[in-house]
Amino acid sequence: MNASKGMIRVKDPITLLKLITRFIDRQIGVTHVAILLHDKKQDAYVLIDSKGEGGVKIPVGYVKIPSDNPIVSFFLFPNNGAFARKESLVYSELEHIQNFEILVNKKGERAIHYEDIRKHMNYFRASVCVPSFYKRELLGVLMLGDKLSGEGYHDEEIKLFVTLANDVAMAVKNAELFKDLKTALEKEHRLFIHTSIALATAIDARDRYTHGHSERVSHYSLVIVKELIDSGKMAYDREFMETVQLSALLHDVGKIGIRDQILNKPAKLTEEEFEIMKSHVTIGATIVKPVKGLTHLEDGILYHHERFDGKGYPQGLKGEDIPIIGRIVNVADSYDTITTARSYKSSMPAEGAFDELKKCSGTQFDPEIVGAFYDAYKKGKISKREYTGFDFTRLH
Repeated sequence: MNASKGMIRVKDPITLLKLITRFIDRQIGVTHVAILLHDKKQDAYVLIDSKGEGGVKIPVGYVKIPSDNPIVSFFLFPNNGAFARKESLVYSELEHIQNFEILVNKKGERAIHYEDIRKHMNYFRASVCVPSFYKRELLGVLMLGDKLSGEGYHDEEIKLFVTLANDVAMAVKNAELFKDLKTALEKEHRLFIHTSIALATAIDARDRYTHGHSERVSHYSLVIVKELIDSGKMAYDREFMETVQLSALLHDVGKIGIRDQILNKPAKLTEEEFEIMKSHVTIGATIVKPVKGLTHLEDGILYHHERFDGKGYPQGLKGEDIPIIGRIVNVADSYDTITTARSYKSSMPAEGAFDELKKCSGTQFDPEIVGAFYDAYKKGKISKREYTGFDFTRLH
């Protein structure tokens, strides 16, 4: 019962099977225990794990039996008459089973089948083989050596292993389904990320001065977050890291709805044109809001032009009322704008850019965000691209 309850907590099939072999080895008292799991690609049953002193002395993964092996056939094929899908194979009972079949079927040549079974059970030094079925699918075979006590296996003990094998089959299938679902979600997620990159690149390409802008803002935003984490001002959160990266990457996605005449105007925008330009934050937030799985993705898009003193747009939020992702992207975006040449201005070196950020700290920018970014700069982290990858688990 304890083993069965513990199975549902394990999401990896191989890990689960290794835990089962370890459990039996420690608790039951047998010379060895082994589990063979069906590999669909090879159409064979592969040795996943083996515990104890009396098992096969071959590395795990190198031992496999094909699907037409006599042991497998005994459990699967209906041409075994009354013994099709028998719940277990007990070595000491093979002769009785063999003689019974000869008697019932009147065909002595069928005894050859049991000689093959005996030969393979000898190879694995298996006293008992128990199938692990999920519906009609034989997922694996549990093999047990002799009992350390030297006694034979009782019917109640065999029934225990049969129950355990059935629970294992259910747990393995659930683990496989979970793994398949996780793989599918990861593929979908990677597709979304690459689509986001392509979209950001396409937006940047509308203006030759903003080439690479979105990627740089995303990188700077992650540098800021990592510095906040390292300094103890923020707890590590993988989902938050990814949300920051994608929010920053797509912070200007709303510019897809702004006319080129306004977006690329070399002169100062009129008041009416500036109002149109400001709408890119709400357009962008509307585009990404339906995205599931990443909470607050729109925060960096909608609020990256809010000011710490409340004089920004679109809502005029002030101080910590501005979502932190918006405050982070605001600093990262402004730094890149200052250090990049545009049609209306020349670029400024990093030190000068940080002087500007610090000068506007407390008015336009969150002082804590500016401080963290400057600390990261002094440590040489801005020039590195180690935070640009999508596997945030390695940042912990």
